Amino acid sequence: MKTMRFFQFFAIIAFLAMMGCSGVGNQQGSGTPTGSDSTDDSVGGRQPIVDTISIAMTGDIMLGSKYPKPCLPPNEGKDIFQDCDSLIKGADVACGNLEGVLADSGRLRKSLNGKLSFSFMMPTKSVQLLVDAGFDFMGIANNHIFDFWDEGTQSTIKTLKDAGIGVAGTKDCETSIREIDGVKYGFCAFGHEDYSLKTMDTVTVERIVRQLRKDVDIVIVCFHGGAEGTAKRHVPYGTEYFHGWNRGDVRQFAHLAIDCGADIVYGHGPHVPRAMELYKDHLIAYSLGNFATIGMGTAGAVGYAPLLIARIDGNGKFVDGKIHSLIQPGKIGPRRDAQNRAAHDIWTLTQEDIKDNKLNIADDGTITRK
Repeated sequence: MKTMRFFQFFAIIAFLAMMGCSGVGNQQGSGTPTGSDSTDDSVGGRQPIVDTISIAMTGDIMLGSKYPKPCLPPNEGKDIFQDCDSLIKGADVACGNLEGVLADSGRLRKSLNGKLSFSFMMPTKSVQLLVDAGFDFMGIANNHIFDFWDEGTQSTIKTLKDAGIGVAGTKDCETSIREIDGVKYGFCAFGHEDYSLKTMDTVTVERIVRQLRKDVDIVIVCFHGGAEGTAKRHVPYGTEYFHGWNRGDVRQFAHLAIDCGADIVYGHGPHVPRAMELYKDHLIAYSLGNFATIGMGTAGAVGYAPLLIARIDGNGKFVDGKIHSLIQPGKIGPRRDAQNRAAHDIWTLTQEDIKDNKLNIADDGTITRK
């Protein structure tokens, strides 16, 4: 069999040579153009190595802060993920957004006088809570990773890496690649601040995602984008602004990421859940809102803490999934919500915001194709 494949390989090469296909295999800047009708699954000679993969995804995580005054969880945070760690560990790979820095000291960058001025510093030992919960990757492309200047950012990157958690989202930490159970995962994160990789920088987005597509089996893209608050639950068309700050065009970004080879795209930043979309057979979650934001406001939809677990096939195409509805009752972390409010909210928003919606979301949060 190997001998036959050897001669078949050289026959193909000879044919391509006769056809004048110089530069075969150099896919940089080629493949599916932005906005075309099919995702370029062939970039990097993609060969599916598994039938299905389950990916657990969450929104913002802030495990209590030391600023402006200590607001830390009870029992050193050991109970934060007690209602969901089995779900996170049960997935093949798990990802979240770390909203703040992991550091034990630092110089505060922001004034604390403004109504919208918040700074979050989690003790470095808090990283063990993420490890114990089962997280594999953390995005840091958000508006709090620079709260304590570059020293806080670098402390966060080092602390996560030392703990074995992949990290991405800044200009000097663009991607993270990890092999888990024989599958090579590539993870990247984008935000809306100058000190992070930006969703609006389409050239950089395309470069990073296409390169990951070549290098790994599964590409996961997360983003911090969109305006904030309960009045911003819907996904608009075009650029969003929040108090005059450009928060990106999240539809355009998510579609571009998939056009360039992302297998799944999920967002956070608005602090509330938003719609989901099946785009070219790939799943987009426009916002998973908050997940574990100790000490912050948790009223209404801001307190919804959905845990999304999606199954994709070996080519990254959506198979099925489930929104596990949790809710944050104060400072103790996400707890199971018998009313399944997060799933109900996401289903309503999906029907209202996504034209030609191709998903169904059941009362219990089960996601299927139409």
